[in-house]
Amino acid sequence: MTNVSGRCRSLLRSPFLIVFIVVTVFSSHHVVAAAAAKKNEYPQGQVHGTPIDLTKETFPQALEDPMNKFWFFKFYAPWCGHCKRMTPVLQTIAPKVKGKMAIGKIDCTKQKPLCNEYGVRGFPTLMYSINGEFFDYHGGRDEKSLLKFAEKMSSPPITTVKRLEEATRFSMTKTDDGVAFLASDKTKESSKLYEIFEQVARKNQASVHFLWMTQSVNDADNGIESAYISRVEAGVVEPRYYDLNGDDALTVEKVEAWIHDFNVPTIVTLGPDNFSRISKKKRPLVMALVDLDNQELVEGTRKHMMDFVLTTPQETVDKYYYGLFDGKKWQKFLEQFHVKPEDNPQYLVLDMPNKKYWRNETYTKLKDFLIAVYDGSIEAKTPDKTGMGDTPFAWIAEKFMAYFPYSLGPVVILFCLIIILVTPSKEEFQSRVPQRDVDDDVDDEDDDDGAEEKETSDDDNNNKGEQIESKKDK
Repeated sequence: MTNVSGRCRSLLRSPFLIVFIVVTVFSSHHVVAAAAAKKNEYPQGQVHGTPIDLTKETFPQALEDPMNKFWFFKFYAPWCGHCKRMTPVLQTIAPKVKGKMAIGKIDCTKQKPLCNEYGVRGFPTLMYSINGEFFDYHGGRDEKSLLKFAEKMSSPPITTVKRLEEATRFSMTKTDDGVAFLASDKTKESSKLYEIFEQVARKNQASVHFLWMTQSVNDADNGIESAYISRVEAGVVEPRYYDLNGDDALTVEKVEAWIHDFNVPTIVTLGPDNFSRISKKKRPLVMALVDLDNQELVEGTRKHMMDFVLTTPQETVDKYYYGLFDGKKWQKFLEQFHVKPEDNPQYLVLDMPNKKYWRNETYTKLKDFLIAVYDGSIEAKTPDKTGMGDTPFAWIAEKFMAYFPYSLGPVVILFCLIIILVTPSKEEFQSRVPQRDVDDDVDDEDDDDGAEEKETSDDDNNNKGEQIESKKDK
């Protein structure tokens, strides 16, 4: 044993061992540094078929990659439930959209400056970039929606048609909501209208369908305007036309604003994918609260609303958007408007930007209901619930997330202070214990001691008895 200890001491004193340790530590440091550097390297020169983790260093490289010009970005946090649900979806579609859309992931708990730079305030924040220009993504998060999005964005922003019938067929078969915007001009090559229309189309390709109709020389003689922008909707006979009169009518800003305003179906079925986007627009939203599983009720309500739209002056119709809302499925959401399920179907006007609503279940006809809203017979009310961003808790939560993970420090300190304050001292603890219970415990201990002493005495007596009997036998 002594020899072994001596050998160990001599080995520890050996200069060779010291050199070995220094070299090992130095090499390990370089391996770690190389791994970190490799992590910050962007895989150049390849079309991506898997989601790519991006950092502050690799993000600009991805935007400049000529092999991947169209990017879909997910800014996320590892603890976010919605983010986790999107992970397998993105992994599934990545090889299917290879060459059309690259997918990038940014962990905002590790890349806080990058996320702040792009205004990330919630998770997941979804954006897409074409040639370095960024846009927010408001579409569906399921596989089908993302595949359609990638296909649409990899196609030209404007589809060419030859006849109005083709445009109508396109709106019926190639769009989700039946709405498309059609423009035309005889002199396409030199047309200012086409130039403006194309700019608007490139900026709004993700959410709007754009069509261009070629014209023959005789089209004007057949009643077709030489230049126009119109809204075409499946199931609606008359298209809507943009007013081109005026010197400053044809600008990107005005055409884009008109298209945004009318890029909603006449009667829209409201759901998670479109409710937020439509309800936040400038017009109030007229909602028919129905059970969407009841097809007969749905079709009857839709027809009633469409009849109102088609027989009412246009300036009155254009004050609102109109939609069907599932009053059965979203019953909890509707409680803030004092909606009782047994009163459905009924109408509700919601002005989300101004946090107002109008409701009265006694009106069964849409026209009478809107007249009552207009003349004040039905008064505006405020929802019981405010938006989460308006509550004090939401403000604290927003600040906590904005400075995460550094915001954990004050929380831990506060938690420790609370524990210290509520934990009693030894003297306080003893003073809180009932005296009677202590005495009882002491008495019990005395009884136990007495019992033990009695048992010991009995054992001694037995031993003495055995010794006496042994002597007698002898």
